[in-house]
Amino acid sequence: MDRVRCDVAVCQLIAFADTAERVLLDIIPLEALDIDGNSVPRGLPLCMSFVPSDDPDEHREMVSLFDRWADHNGVLDLDVAVAHEVGGFRYVFTRDDEQLVLDVRS
Repeated sequence: MDRVRCDVAVCQLIAFADTAERVLLDIIPLEALDIDGNSVPRGLPLCMSFVPSDDPDEHREMVSLFDRWADHNGVLDLDVAVAHEVGGFRYVFTRDDEQLVLDVRS
């Protein structure tokens, strides 16, 4: 799997929910997290919500990663960047040798 190299912040996934309408992540940055030129201070809780993938296999893989990461202390690296090509943001979650890249339209 190719890894995307980014400026990242260490974060902790503290809660994860998967419903038919959305995927919800509660994350606490353990260091400042830059999002589109704005800095989220460490310790400020963030709630991220995504529409589930139309591809059931991709969705199951994503849910499996978040479940596993949450079960193992939830500490991961996160980068959030503007993704002009999708009209939204690119979220890059990395833990050890696993990486999940989500392109999310605004």
